[in-house]
Amino acid sequence: MNAPQRSALHIAGMAAALAVSLSPTIAGAQRNQMPGPDTKRALVTTFRGDVEGGVKAANEIRDRIQGEYSIKVLMPISKKNIDITLTGSGYKPDSALSPSDIKELARQLSADEVIDGDVTKTATGFRVKARLFLPRDPNLSQPLITVESKDFGDIARQVVDEYDKARKQIPDNQACENGLRASNVSQAIAAARKGIQGYPKSTLLRLCIAQAFASQKATVDSTGPWKDSVIAVTKSVLDLDPKSNIALRLEYDAFKSKGDMPNAMATLVAMLKADPSNSTLRDQVIAELVTSGQAALAVPIVKQMVAENSGDPQSAKTYWQVLHATGKHDEDVIAAGKAMVALDSTLADSNYFFRQISDLTADSAWAKAAEMATAGVAKYPTNVSLLLQKAQNERKAGQLPAAKATLERLLSVDPKAGGANYILSQIASETGNVDDAIKYAKADAALNPANKQRAAALLLSAGVAVYKAGDVSKKADDYKKALPILQASDDMAPTNQAKYYIGVAAYQTINALRDALAASHTCEDFKAANELLTAININMPAGGALDPNTAKIVLANAAQYQPFVDGSTKRFCK
Repeated sequence: MNAPQRSALHIAGMAAALAVSLSPTIAGAQRNQMPGPDTKRALVTTFRGDVEGGVKAANEIRDRIQGEYSIKVLMPISKKNIDITLTGSGYKPDSALSPSDIKELARQLSADEVIDGDVTKTATGFRVKARLFLPRDPNLSQPLITVESKDFGDIARQVVDEYDKARKQIPDNQACENGLRASNVSQAIAAARKGIQGYPKSTLLRLCIAQAFASQKATVDSTGPWKDSVIAVTKSVLDLDPKSNIALRLEYDAFKSKGDMPNAMATLVAMLKADPSNSTLRDQVIAELVTSGQAALAVPIVKQMVAENSGDPQSAKTYWQVLHATGKHDEDVIAAGKAMVALDSTLADSNYFFRQISDLTADSAWAKAAEMATAGVAKYPTNVSLLLQKAQNERKAGQLPAAKATLERLLSVDPKAGGANYILSQIASETGNVDDAIKYAKADAALNPANKQRAAALLLSAGVAVYKAGDVSKKADDYKKALPILQASDDMAPTNQAKYYIGVAAYQTINALRDALAASHTCEDFKAANELLTAININMPAGGALDPNTAKIVLANAAQYQPFVDGSTKRFCK
């Protein structure tokens, strides 16, 4: 029968039950005998798992203890007293309890030792896994035996036989703990090692030894080999009991103290696997994995947490944050973020939008990033950073008119918004609007003199692109179109590269006009030609540092044009 959902037995109503539990209701070989002052009380609770099997296993083990032990040595707490106590606390008789509830029941019934376990039904019978633990802490645990049989009498015989061997370690364990309390580490270890000789499978004694070594952490011996000693002992415990919470915690602390973070994190994960329902431990594990740079190990843990807490926005948020901490920027991260805000729209703060946009841009999903930024701007219409990111991603997605409109909106919110004019200059150059490209680049530089270099570089790149387009068409107008943008770049931040392209663009323009000039009788044509020659003569000497041979040829050919242009200017410009 299932126990109510409680962390421990309720104390209310326990007084009457406790009074009954202390009465001597011992059956069988112990029926007419009275316990002595040193008699130990064993609490055997309904095993967890298969309901019918759990009750039968506990009953048979109780009966076996009654039949094999003198009441002067050990007596089981009767099923009647257990059931009365459970009923008085609001539980059903035969309830299969959690370890924390068993601990409380053991306290109420003055138990000295506890046997609990699990029962699983198999094709041929039952698999029973039993353990002994000390009532003050369910983690002070000694695995007894795992046995498969269809006969619960035979199962009980094997469990109690092992229990009889295992409980012999308890006096030595007490001696070890006494040594620890007296800060006498050598005495504690000696007592434990003596006990292990009598029961080689002891986990309780090994745990005491590990705690003895760990206690040196806070002593003058803290720099000694205590860490390796703890790890060696806890490994032997975990070989016997892989889910030993105490051993795992001691091992974790030792690895962490050594700076061995990979093994420390692996132990931390093992701790959670051993106690998966412990939400406090789970939160600790997740936090430590993330802060130690092992977020990938936390992903399956948090994913399971989300599955177990469907509809919980905080679990969804943790999952999204942990995925981020792995450094991943894929569809899983985006989907996790969307799932989170679907559960709680208040979690869609500006940081959420910035992270989602960043993840999408990392995957070059410009259009989706622009959509995410649009959603962010809808919620935060005056957020300058979101508007800027919206424009940047619209531009990269090829949505140039939309990007231009977003930037104009941004400048209406903040006329000094950094980067807005620069992107507008990019868009203008990409759409072939030379005048706007120059205008916005100058505006970007005017806002901050430190921007001059980037603005000039942008115009230079745009000017070179226009020049190369002219090199394809070989048309004078296409070459000439590059000149103002190249000149604006050089005016803003002079470079030999800008001067070189001004020189070659001017030369290619006049060279393309050669036939037209030969037939022209117009003053304006020759004035323009003279300006082109002047641009060549002024810029090409410095531009020659980029390509001396080309500069030499251009300057020589320009010199040949000069007499014709000068003569025609005198002739037609009167």
